[in-house]
Amino acid sequence: MTAGRKLLTVLTLLLISACVSTGTKAITDAGCVAQIEVGKSTQADVVALLGYPITASYGGQGEETWHYAWVTVYPTAFAFVPVVKAAAPSLGQTTREIAVTFSQKGTVKSLGVNQPPKSPAPAG
Repeated sequence: MTAGRKLLTVLTLLLISACVSTGTKAITDAGCVAQIEVGKSTQADVVALLGYPITASYGGQGEETWHYAWVTVYPTAFAFVPVVKAAAPSLGQTTREIAVTFSQKGTVKSLGVNQPPKSPAPAG
């Protein structure tokens, strides 16, 4: 293999492995999320563990729900095939979400977790 081909191979591998992530990374840590206890943890406890939410919503019975997300976007194999790229998605995405609902008293009423199954996507 020539030096030029080796360099091209290395650069291609670097591009394929690149990914971008945004959001609240703490929600990807199962140990961190496990510390949130329904009926016991307070809003201050959740802020200490996860930080402030991305968004919040309010229910009719005085409930408040905080929403957290962690999104990772990564290139797929199609991103590097010009003809196929036009017809197929060139980016993959993994989204993790948590919704923490608080009662009127400010304690955790429920915890909704949406963690995708383990996949071959890079951890980002």
